[in-house]
Order: sequence, then C-alpha cells, then structure tokens
Amino acid sequence: MKPIVRYTNALLLLLVVIAPLIAPLATAQGETIIVASMKYIKNPNPLKEETWYDWWLNLVTFDRLFREGPDLEPHPWLVRYYEFSEDGLEWTFWLVDNATWHDGVPLTARDVIFTIEFYKKYKPPAHFPNVDFITRAELVDDYTFKIYMDEPFVWLLRRFGYMIILPEHIWKYVAIAFEDPMQFNPLKKEDVDKVLDVMRREAPPEILEKVEAFVNKYGHLRIGSGPYLLTRWVEGELLDLAKHPNYFKEGFPRADKLVFKVYATAESQYLAVKKGEAHIMMWTVPYAVIEEAEKLPEIVLPKTPDVYVGYIGFNLKDPIIGNKLVRQAIAHAINKDFIIETLMLGYAEAVYTFVFPGFTKWAYTDVPKYEFDLAKAAQLLDQAGFKDVDGDGWRETPDGEDFELTIYTPSYDPVRVRIGDMLVETLKRIGVKLVNRPVDFDTLVDYVFNQHQFQMYIIENDANFQPWYFSSYYVEEQYQPGGNNPWGFINKDFEKILSTAEKTVDEATRIEMYYKLQAMLAEELPLVPLYVRYWMQAYRSELAGVVEMPGGALNFWTLINANLRGLAPEIPYTKLEKPVVETPTPTITPTPISPPPGVKTVTVTEVKTVTKTAEKTVERTITTTETKEVTETVTPAALKTGAIIGIIIALAIGFLAGRATSRKS
Repeated sequence: MKPIVRYTNALLLLLVVIAPLIAPLATAQGETIIVASMKYIKNPNPLKEETWYDWWLNLVTFDRLFREGPDLEPHPWLVRYYEFSEDGLEWTFWLVDNATWHDGVPLTARDVIFTIEFYKKYKPPAHFPNVDFITRAELVDDYTFKIYMDEPFVWLLRRFGYMIILPEHIWKYVAIAFEDPMQFNPLKKEDVDKVLDVMRREAPPEILEKVEAFVNKYGHLRIGSGPYLLTRWVEGELLDLAKHPNYFKEGFPRADKLVFKVYATAESQYLAVKKGEAHIMMWTVPYAVIEEAEKLPEIVLPKTPDVYVGYIGFNLKDPIIGNKLVRQAIAHAINKDFIIETLMLGYAEAVYTFVFPGFTKWAYTDVPKYEFDLAKAAQLLDQAGFKDVDGDGWRETPDGEDFELTIYTPSYDPVRVRIGDMLVETLKRIGVKLVNRPVDFDTLVDYVFNQHQFQMYIIENDANFQPWYFSSYYVEEQYQPGGNNPWGFINKDFEKILSTAEKTVDEATRIEMYYKLQAMLAEELPLVPLYVRYWMQAYRSELAGVVEMPGGALNFWTLINANLRGLAPEIPYTKLEKPVVETPTPTITPTPISPPPGVKTVTVTEVKTVTKTAEKTVERTITTTETKEVTETVTPAALKTGAIIGIIIALAIGFLAGRATSRKS
C-alpha cells in the first residue's frame, strides 16, 4: 500500500501546484448573470421604445453620449469632452476613439450626425424630441462634431445626451429597404435579407464583410455599441446577450453573458431567485413574501424609492371622461391612504405633484391634492350635469343617457388590479358605474398608446414626471399612434410656456415656469399621480457588483458590474479631458525594454493598405475574433510558466498511464 500512498500524495501535490495556474482558465469560461424579467420585449426595432422591457434591452445594447448616474445626473460616457458657446447655441463634442459597434465597425462622429438627421427626418416619437431643437449638425472630424440651435435648450445633456445612437452603416440601408424604417424587424430573417440585399449593391466591401459575418454568426441585424450584444432569443421566453468583446470600457461588463428570462409574475420571479434559477428580479418583490425574504440568508432585499410614479391616465377625447369636472370628481374618489397602507402595506408614498418628488427643486408641492372626499366628488358630478334623473341609483349623462366607465389595469400586478377594484366601489357609492378590466401589459399598451381606445388606465412611468421630458409628453405632436400623449392633452398656452421654459437659462425663472406648468396639469388632469413605491428587487447574496440607487437595484450600473467573484461595483464615468492636437514628430526607434515577468505583450502592426483577413470560426456564441493582424511576443516568464505546466501535466499523464498498465496486468 505504501507505493500507492506515495503516488496519491504526489498526485495531490501536482494538483495543488496546477490549481493556481489553471484558475484563470476556469474564469475564462465566463460568468452568466440571469435576470428574472416579467415580459419579453415588444419591439426589437430600437426606434420603437414603447415598453419598459424594450427599454431594458436598449439600455445595454445601445450606448449613449452620457449616462445617468446613481445621483440621477448626466455623466460623460461616449463623450470625452464638450464645450459650448457663451450664448448656448453652439456645442462641440469630442468622442472617445476606441468605441466600436458589435460587428467591429468603429463608432464615430459620423454615426451621431447620421442619427440626428435620421430622427429629424423620420420623427420616431420615442427619439425625435431629443433632436428636435437642433437646427444643424456639423462633422469636424471622425471623432468631433458640432450641433447648432436657434435658441438655447437647457435640458440638452439629459435629452440629446441620453438618446440612442444608431450605426450609420446599418440604418442608411434600412432606410433604403423600408419606406418606413419603424416597420423594420432586425430579428426577422426576411427583413434582414432585405437590408443585406441593398448592402450587397451599395455598401463598401469592408463594411459588408463585417456585417455579413455578424449576421452569419448571430442571425440578426440588431447591431448596437453597448456593453452587451444579442446572441440568441426565444420569442416570449428569453434573451441571451454576450459581452461586447471590444467594449471601450476596459474590464466592463464584468460578466460574460447576460440573460433576460421571462417569468410571468412577480411571484415566479421571486421563486426563481429564491431557488437560484435567477440572480436578480426585474420587478419588485410581492408584498406577501417580504417577511420571508428578509429572513433568508441567500436573499438580499434592498429598499430603494422607485423613480416610476403610479398614476391613472384619462382619455380627454372621450365624451364622458373628456369633461374636466368628471376627471376631478374621480380624483376625489381615490383613497390614496388606503392604497398606501392597505394595498401596499406601507411600502410606498402618496404622490400629488407632477414631477417626481425626489427632484425636490422642481416639484411644485402647492398643486391641488384632490384629497379623498366623496361628497366633493358628488358635487362636481352634479355641477357637470351627471345626475340620477330616473332614481335608479345610477347617474345619467346630461342628455339623460345611461353610461358606464371602464378602467384598464395590468393583470400581472395585483396592487394595481386592487386599485381598480377599490375605485369601482368608491364610484359606486356616488352613483357611477365603473368596470375594472385587468389585461396583460401588451394589450394595455396597444389600447392606450396605439389605438387610443380607452377611458381610464393605470400604469407606472418616470419620464413624464421629469421636467426635462415634458416636451416629449404633454404636446400635440405626441398625440399619435405610438406617441407619448395618449390622453390627447392639447393646450397651446401650456406648450408656449413649456417652449419658453426650455430656453430659459436662469434657473430660478425656469423653476417658476415649471411650477406654473404643473399647476395647469393639476387643473386639466390628463392624469392623476397616485404613489411612488419602494422598489425591492430581491437578488442572490452571492451576486456582487450591485449598485442600489433610486429606481432599484437593477440598473445599467448593476448590469455592467454584476459578477459572482466578489468584485465591488465601480462607476467608470469617462474623465473629461480636452483633446490636444499633436504635432507630428520624427519617428524614433525605441530601445527594447523587457516587459515585467508574467506579462504577455501583443504587438499590433498597423497596415495602411487595406488587407482582408479571414474571420476565425468560433463555436462559442459569446466571443468574437478581431480581424487585426497581430504578432504575439511571449515573454521568458510566460515560456517558463508554460514549460512548468507542460512538465507537470506530462508527469501526471505518465503516472496515470502507468497505473492503467499495472491494472491490466
């Protein structure tokens, strides 16, 4: 037995020596972060950002000039420096020079100029307001551009800075293949083939080669520049995303793969996290399991205020709801205390302002609060001519006709369904029939935002409670299918004040203007603010890199930091540094310097003539291969390490082979 013990001990020693050497190989296999999502995306076309779930996919696949930080302020991202004229009408932006699209094509100022002109031409409701104020864009060089305005726009960094940038080398051909680019589905083979046919006729060969290689590998044309790229999708079930192999922020994202997996309810999302099937919830944890979740060591349950405000929206074009007094009566029939304390167990706060309360400087707190008062509600209905003239207990219209109201509530959220039920009961007490119709989210969006076939609905949103987005919502041009003004709120006095406010540089004056705008919204009531809930996105305790901020634990910063290695989160804003124009200097051959031990050096050979290189076929779908010609120089330290590993492995193999031979004999 002694020889066996000696061999066993030797083998264990070999494993101890090998383990730290092969650990990097295990890490290289990659980490997968799974997000439990409520719904699948509705619009793969980034021009149509109608739902929260569309937004999530766009958030990580399309980069922006600026990113909203945990402080809710804009911070440089693709921009490395910017400056503007004293009158605020001319802005110059310098971009980073190492950002690329997912297919390897460089992202340049030409893409930004193209995007501005594209949005101004086709006017997609989700993006056109972010460039509408720009009168002209000018290309300075590949990484510098200017924009000009006739009048100042004080929210420029929050609007233009946050817009999705499109790859010119894709969308210029989409616009040729499709009369309406918003109808293009980048995940649909027929649509992809249609665009590729145009590109084969008109695109430069070096561009076509990269795009075709990408399509052959991934099967779609949803090419962005963000930290993740789409690699696989199963309609209604999941989205697989892989790390952008050449992302310009070194070391990010930290996970190799990101999966949005659909779980239809908040309960099933929570169970997925609890069982370890997913790492973090997209939705907030159900109130019924909060006590349990707080006690589980494998679960972290943060409590952060949401930036989304729950509200009831009204159709101002409806013959009944279009009456302002009726809307004001309904507002008085909403018991917010009951909603907060009973339906939401105190994990929320009532909202009365038309700006997110967290933006304290901009939120006008003196707006009418429409406190719960059924006597006042009944008085307003009488004043509007809606009375019970036949004594049957139900009010009739001023023309003496019976009527019934309908409210759409999202079926997946029991809180908002219960709010609808509550309103049914309170309106019944003052003689108004209301039917609560819970529907799935896509149906609600279609009825409200596309067809405008509704009277009332409950939803949560953030942008229409941010003053810098008012001109994307409360304006006539957004009253269109797919637009942001489904209420049909059209008020020229409001738009005139809003237009002036967006040009007013003096902040104190501008604040007063936004107070007046909020007072007008409170009077006309296209919507009634209800609550801001505490957003509690449960996540696994082993998930590191989580950034808790207003809006929850799941956000852009969490998604690029998420890892299972215990790495703390970092916020890698781009440092603002004005580029210096370098004066050409004579070429000097440097004296070779030996690199530090263990460091692998890669010498990139710049070739001025265009050289086509074959792409290497890789089985794994989360990696891509650079097409640069490189010469690798392995240091002596690396050679020694490789030799040692080789010797150890050879000894281990020989030992195992010897053992196998002895067993046969």
